[in-house]
Amino acid sequence: MNQEQAREQIISFCRLGWQKSYLAATDGNLSVRLGLERVLVTPSGRSKAILQTSDLVEVDMEGQVLDPKGKPSTELALHLTVYQTRPEINAVVHAHPPLAGAFSLAGRDLDFSGLPEAMLLLGRTPTVPYVKPGGSELADAVRPYLSGVNALLLGHHGTLTFGKDLETAWAYTEKLESAAQMLWAAESLGGARSLPIEEQRLLLEIGGHSTSSHNETLLPLDRRIETKHLAVTSDFVTEKRWQDQRGEAHLIVNDRPLCRVCFLTLEPGAGYRGGHVHRHKHEGFYVVQGHALVELVCSVTGERLNLEQEPGDRLWLPPGVAHRIYALGPETLTFVEFTDHPYDPADDVSFEF
Repeated sequence: MNQEQAREQIISFCRLGWQKSYLAATDGNLSVRLGLERVLVTPSGRSKAILQTSDLVEVDMEGQVLDPKGKPSTELALHLTVYQTRPEINAVVHAHPPLAGAFSLAGRDLDFSGLPEAMLLLGRTPTVPYVKPGGSELADAVRPYLSGVNALLLGHHGTLTFGKDLETAWAYTEKLESAAQMLWAAESLGGARSLPIEEQRLLLEIGGHSTSSHNETLLPLDRRIETKHLAVTSDFVTEKRWQDQRGEAHLIVNDRPLCRVCFLTLEPGAGYRGGHVHRHKHEGFYVVQGHALVELVCSVTGERLNLEQEPGDRLWLPPGVAHRIYALGPETLTFVEFTDHPYDPADDVSFEF
C-alpha cells in the first residue's frame, strides 16, 4: 500500500469510527506503518468527522515529525511502542467504543470464556491499569501487555487494537465492542457462563493463540492489586472514613459496582477467611478494627505476596489472585468483604497455598 492509499484508508476508518460513536469529536487516534522507519498518524485535537487526507501527519520511528506543518496525536508514543515491540504490526487503533469503555471505567475485564467467536479472533484482552493519557507514561504501562495479544482495554481510557493492516486492527475494535454488548446483556440474565476449560483451550489453539502466553503479560503481583489507606476526612472524596455524632462510616465506595457486601469478624488463631481463587470476580477487603495478615498468590505464575493491613486499609484483588486472611491480634479482626459479582459457588476455586 502506498502513502496515498494509506491516507485514504485512515480517513475512511475515521469516518466509520465517528459514525459508530467509537471516535467522538477528537477522541481516539489511528496510525499505519508506511515502512520500517515511517508512520502515518492522525493529528492532535481534530475531530475525526472532518479530517482530510492532507491533515494526517508523517513521523519517523523516534517520533520526529517529517511534515513541519503537522502536529501528531498526543498518543503517538503509544503507537510507536506497539510498532517497536511488535515488528509484524502495521496498524494501530485507539478508540473509545462506549460499552467496552464502560467495562474499563467499572474496573471490569472483558471475559471471553463464554464467547467462542471472541476467543477465536482475539484470544484474550488484558486490562492495562489506568495511567494519565498521553506521553510516555501510558506507553510504558502498555508495553508489558503487548506480547501475544491483538487488543487491550485501557483502564478508564477505551481500547487499543493492532494488526497486520488497518482493516484487521479495526475489526478487533468492533469485536471488542460486540463482545462487551453481549456480556452487558448477559448480566441482566444472571451473568455469562464460561465454556469448559478444555473447550476454551481448543478455541485458543484453533485461533492461533498460545494457551500459556498469559504468564508473559502479567505484571508483578504487587502492581496488579490495589491497596489504599482511607483517611478520616470531611472532604468530598470517592472513598473515605467519616466520623460524626452518629458513628463512623468505615467505607464509602462510589467508583465500582458492588453486588455483595459482608461484615465479618475473625478471632486470632481461629483460622482464616478465603483460601481460594476467583475465576471472574474482583473482591475487596477493608479493615475496620484489628490487624490482618493477607496472603496472596498469583494462580498463574505462583508469585507470592504477604500484606499486613490495619484499620482504614482497603485491598482490591483481580480474578486469578488466590487469597486468605488471618487475624494477627491481639484484638478481634473486623473487616468488610465486597465483590463486583453475585455469589456463585463455581467461581470460588480451592487453592493449595
